[in-house]
Amino acid sequence: MTKVYKYYLIEDESKLELPEYIDQPEYVRNKSVGYSLQIVGWLVFMWLFMPVLTIFFWWFESQTIYQQLVIQAQPDSQLSLMNIVVMILGFIGVLLLWATYNWVRFSGKDRRRNPVAVALPQLASSFKVNTADIINMQQARNLTLYYNNKGLLEFVETNHQLKKRISA
Repeated sequence: MTKVYKYYLIEDESKLELPEYIDQPEYVRNKSVGYSLQIVGWLVFMWLFMPVLTIFFWWFESQTIYQQLVIQAQPDSQLSLMNIVVMILGFIGVLLLWATYNWVRFSGKDRRRNPVAVALPQLASSFKVNTADIINMQQARNLTLYYNNKGLLEFVETNHQLKKRISA
């Protein structure tokens, strides 16, 4: 079953609800001044408020971490500070071992090869078209392929031509 999509072209621009300044260049004369003011505003914001926010978040998170790891955790629990440090060091060690193994295995060896060139008859049989159509497709600057629901090529649109029926 083929799905059919319908697209409607709006011809009356009053239905689009566009702002007034879009088509009137007198509203947007000094773009460079507007962009410059916007950049200056962001720089002032970052210069003034970002350090204050950063200090607040560092203080808040340090209090939370201190509460969770030092005050509430017992030394023999699973989430003690020492166990977390040991786990982090273990993970770092595993990653270093894995990276060293890959470096020893693959260093100095380029195992990539260029793909084998495909002959025209083989390419045509994979698309289920004849070789003349493949040659036309290769010579086209712009190409649009249309497939059916089964995945078979039905139409080819090349350059500014109309749709051309594929001959199998």
